[in-house]
Amino acid sequence: MTKTNRWASLLLLAATAVQAQTAGLLPAQPGDLVPARARAIDRAVPDSIERLPLTYAQPLAADEALTAEPALHRAESREYWQRVDAAALRQGYPLALTSAGALILLSPTPSAAAPDAARIRIVRGAERTTLDQAGEALADAAALRAAGMQVATGALGFRLRDGYETGAALQLDGARGEYLLHVAEPRSDQVLTLASRRDTLHAGDTVEVDLALEGGARIGHAAGLLVAPDGTALDLDLRSDGSRARGSVQIPDAAAAMAGLWDLRTSVAANDGTRAFQRDARTAIAVSVPTARIAAATRDGKAPGRGTTAIDVDLDVASAGRYEVRGVLYGTAADGRLVPAAAAQSAAWFEPGSGRLRLDFPASAAGLNAPFELRDLRLNDQTVPALIERRARALRIER
Repeated sequence: MTKTNRWASLLLLAATAVQAQTAGLLPAQPGDLVPARARAIDRAVPDSIERLPLTYAQPLAADEALTAEPALHRAESREYWQRVDAAALRQGYPLALTSAGALILLSPTPSAAAPDAARIRIVRGAERTTLDQAGEALADAAALRAAGMQVATGALGFRLRDGYETGAALQLDGARGEYLLHVAEPRSDQVLTLASRRDTLHAGDTVEVDLALEGGARIGHAAGLLVAPDGTALDLDLRSDGSRARGSVQIPDAAAAMAGLWDLRTSVAANDGTRAFQRDARTAIAVSVPTARIAAATRDGKAPGRGTTAIDVDLDVASAGRYEVRGVLYGTAADGRLVPAAAAQSAAWFEPGSGRLRLDFPASAAGLNAPFELRDLRLNDQTVPALIERRARALRIER
């Protein structure tokens, strides 16, 4: 064999191998969660994890409203948090309000003295007003907890009366230690929104976030952190442009040991032309480890039952565990539209290596025909549990 022919053969084998990795599957789309490979990790598996295989399926109404792409959560904020030391509170800490009716919560840290309502003043210039005049709906920690809030011992909350919002500062005589100040403005039109472009990512992926400030103000500075379940914090690289900011941060590969919900925290300093103010927003993203992946999906042409459709989903399993696949089959209606036909799911225990799960879709009551499409195909690691793969459009069956 000549060197040229040998290279050609190798290239053909490589191309065949790549095709086999995702046999039958449609190309991944933007927004899909698709691992490049399955990763083996050391983990303890609870004895309570079910080992027996289970399957489930049900027909769906053709007019059922479904979406293969989950809507991303968009957090909205009219509030901010600030750590304030005793010196700043004794002098009077500016509240930087944009509307009337602000809700104020002052919480002592473990080293601080609990705030006494009788020692609190609302300061505007040379005017110092007691809390019983400037505030209302005063609530201590016990009352706040009874209302369902999780607050620190010694916390004090109140609503600022209308007319005290301009140039107001919070003063606490005899403040000692450090305090956490939480200010919410439910009537403000200055709203910060935060959205992550994906709600679930793998260790090693990059988190991309979008911030927008509604209400006409401009962002002067934006900052953010991505906080792991163990408290490890990563700085977000945020860049602002007018009323918007965008940023990103890479999740380290070592995050495989910290899978779960990560906390995305952002803060902006803004100005509406007449006053400066602050807004903080936070949301959560899920970080998972792809301990298995979908290697292929094919229709089983020998499936029994008239009108039924069986799809075999082949898995590459790197870590032993219980895995589940689920998906929705769409069929073609008389008017040519693809509409929901049935949903199915299947789960079983697998050791490392190759595995297969079958989705048995029952016949559609609407009498749908080919072509069919498998949509919203998901692979879940039920051992954790965690979503490790998701495809909006996974497989097309022409006949």
